[in-house]
Amino acid sequence: MQPTGIVFTACSVNYLTKAVAMCRSVQEHEPDLDVAILVVDRKRPLTVADDRITLLWAEDVGFPNYLQCAFKYNIIELNTALKPHVAATLLDRYQKVIYLDPDTYAFASLKSLLSELDRHDVLLSPHALRPYADDHRPDDIDLLRFGAYNLGFFAVRASANARAMLAWWDARCQSDCFYEPSQGLGVDQKWIDLAPSFFDGVQVIKDPGINVAFWNLHERTITQQPSGRWSVNGDHPLIFVHFSSFDESDGQAVAGKQTRFAPGSRPDFTAVRNVYAAALARSADSITADTMDYGYAAMSDGRTISAALRRFYAAMLAERFADMADPFDAGGAVHQFARRHNLFSRQAGHQKHMDFKTEKSFGREKSLLDRGFRFALKALGPDRYFMLMRYLAHYSSILRQADLLR
Repeated sequence: MQPTGIVFTACSVNYLTKAVAMCRSVQEHEPDLDVAILVVDRKRPLTVADDRITLLWAEDVGFPNYLQCAFKYNIIELNTALKPHVAATLLDRYQKVIYLDPDTYAFASLKSLLSELDRHDVLLSPHALRPYADDHRPDDIDLLRFGAYNLGFFAVRASANARAMLAWWDARCQSDCFYEPSQGLGVDQKWIDLAPSFFDGVQVIKDPGINVAFWNLHERTITQQPSGRWSVNGDHPLIFVHFSSFDESDGQAVAGKQTRFAPGSRPDFTAVRNVYAAALARSADSITADTMDYGYAAMSDGRTISAALRRFYAAMLAERFADMADPFDAGGAVHQFARRHNLFSRQAGHQKHMDFKTEKSFGREKSLLDRGFRFALKALGPDRYFMLMRYLAHYSSILRQADLLR
């Protein structure tokens, strides 16, 4: 009999170990649910030694203009852009669809979420349920930048409301799934701030056992009961933990992208972290691939695509490159454009975006900028300087610089 529900995730080959661990954790508690991994990468010989897990290749799911999106988006943007499209596709076969990020791990049954889908069309999870009361990061302003809801989880059922929401979200992700906080864009996640206002049937789940992560540990304490079961704040079952920014090299670390909890300061989180680390070790042995490298990091001749090239391509796509079915082709116009303007990267692989912890490593560059801005303030005066800064905040995104290389 066809299962009524499925849990799926999306990742590139380099995250498959985490995705397999997530799927196995779900199957341990919900053996009647199907599990699937959307592999957002170039097809290659790949096996996962677990016949319960279905692998879906991104190029096979009917995502419009797939190669163009694979070029204009970086690895994180492309993975997140596909989520609503695949969720809508799965609703053609399943009554209930749950998405979990590959770096989540289930510690208990998902029945409470499945029950919520009997009453609601769409389920969302907030990053946090209480304000931050200190000066560490992330903080309230970060949630304004990155989104009120964490899209490492969402769930939908086969209904008109859910399909309408997914269609709208899918369209936005096809065109504007960029990580550009200065432009109000936070990949797929920021769009969902609008969903409860735009669509009926959207339910915000405020269960503290859902989506436990570094961004809400200020309000949550994890305990393992004598029975072996895990709980949050004493009486809420721990459903799943989101191990975002997981540091495999430090067994005491909470997460890399936060400043609130020093390594070793949260032994309760260390306990679940150890469970997760053991699961990752088991999963790694089940995966066979000829390479773990990201397949969309380079042109067909091996030249590395820079982050700047992706943005210039996106900014000029409609007017200049729309007719190119494969922008990765070394014999095509995109390659010629990149070579003419020296836009290929000297680094191999995909580039990581800067977060609030890596900002501190740009001290020398900031000092040089400060000199230039001091001169501009003196030359322009305070009023014109203020307006210049407002304009630069808008123009700083390469998406706004289509005229620069015409």
